[in-house]
Amino acid sequence: MKKLLMIAALAFGSIQLNAQDNITVKMSVKVEGLPEEYAGMAENDVITYMKGDKSKTEVTSMMGSQIFLNDGAMTTALFEQMGNKTGWTMTKAEADADEKENAGKKQKPTIEYTAEKKMIAGYECTKAVVTSMVGKDKEKKEVKTDVWFTDKIKMPGTSKGKKGGMGPDLTDLKGYPMQTEMSMNQGGMEMKMISTVTEVDTKPVDDGVFKVSTEGYKMLTYKELKDQQKKETEGMDR
Repeated sequence: MKKLLMIAALAFGSIQLNAQDNITVKMSVKVEGLPEEYAGMAENDVITYMKGDKSKTEVTSMMGSQIFLNDGAMTTALFEQMGNKTGWTMTKAEADADEKENAGKKQKPTIEYTAEKKMIAGYECTKAVVTSMVGKDKEKKEVKTDVWFTDKIKMPGTSKGKKGGMGPDLTDLKGYPMQTEMSMNQGGMEMKMISTVTEVDTKPVDDGVFKVSTEGYKMLTYKELKDQQKKETEGMDR
């Protein structure tokens, strides 16, 4: 169940937010279809600050908190859950190498644009249906995600799209995703993960926002993180 509840916390990770010179985006993430006793635990509040090449995303929920900071040269991720503090760092070179290594391994989703429109957080948005293939080998299945996007918020080339997380690859989307709705099945439970932007603020962002302390955190390098994940995956396959 712990893994199941982490889905909501990771949902926002499907969008790397790095757009304007100064912008703050607030988002709510929830999972519908969970047992009542777990429903509140799968609700997350997400706030992302962006200024030039810098971005910082903060996620808070009943499960704990997460921080993702990118200063253009380094990504720092910090996690705090039930008193445990862990984190990792990844250089831009490592991120680029990872992206190059995985470039041919993943199938790009198809995007169908519709004429449907609605307002989200003061922006007119258009609906697109993103169809992705998820899973491995024979277990692969088609997953459709409804995405409402606006072209009024910029998402420049290398900063847009999916860089991790549980959501679809939105690299080729013609705009900024303001809401995503993705249905899934976890442990035999049919669920829907919904991420919605609730507020967009274009006031200048203070530089102090992009300073974080790793004191008290058990930090890993990106290589150490990948080695740890590999061992966990091998253990699950046995």
